[in-house]
Amino acid sequence: MMLAFDSATDRLTIALGTGDNVAAEINEDAPRAHLTRLLPGINDLVIETALDLADIDYIVVGTGPGSFTGLRIAVATAQGLAHGLDRPLIGVSTLDAMAAALAPAAENNEIYPVIDAKRQEVFTAGYDSHGRRLTDYRALRPQALADQLAAGGKTVLMAGDGLAKYSSLFADKLGAAVIFAEASLWPPRASVLIRLAEEKIDKGEVGAYFNVLPIYVRLPDAEEAVKRAK
Repeated sequence: MMLAFDSATDRLTIALGTGDNVAAEINEDAPRAHLTRLLPGINDLVIETALDLADIDYIVVGTGPGSFTGLRIAVATAQGLAHGLDRPLIGVSTLDAMAAALAPAAENNEIYPVIDAKRQEVFTAGYDSHGRRLTDYRALRPQALADQLAAGGKTVLMAGDGLAKYSSLFADKLGAAVIFAEASLWPPRASVLIRLAEEKIDKGEVGAYFNVLPIYVRLPDAEEAVKRAK
């Protein structure tokens, strides 16, 4: 039994269950409200499923990349629960989970989830049609990503909240070489985190809870400001 959650984007997603049977899941828009909604949401699921926290065997957390504040809240909460319950903690990239959810619709196309990174950038990575990652996690300007995809000459499937701002840019640059997934597939889902966490367990990729850290591909805004000041 796994408890999984992700708050790397404006969407808060929490799930309880196994890869074969998700007992309950919450998916709600919670911009700037992850701190106040995460623990109550977990409690709601525990009550809904009539489970006890002691029934949970693993904690799973989305590690981004994404909102710095959202990532810190999720990872700190996950580490606290894992330590307090003495349970293993498994980190799963938010982008990996988004790509895995898109794989059934990808056919033979590459997958590029895009998370709004603010500052006129997106967090992204490239995946094959099975959801296997092909590139590093990156923060790029949408125009730079569009140029790279156009140069690659392949049709790509895209999803994520970055499209809310930049879908027209990708459409103009890539034309028929880009496919936008239906909006219901854009946000990360905690139920997919559970499925990917089971794969990690099967591979023996479970370590100490304090080794699960957020994926940062650029400095937080505050550190960037200090760097510029220096």
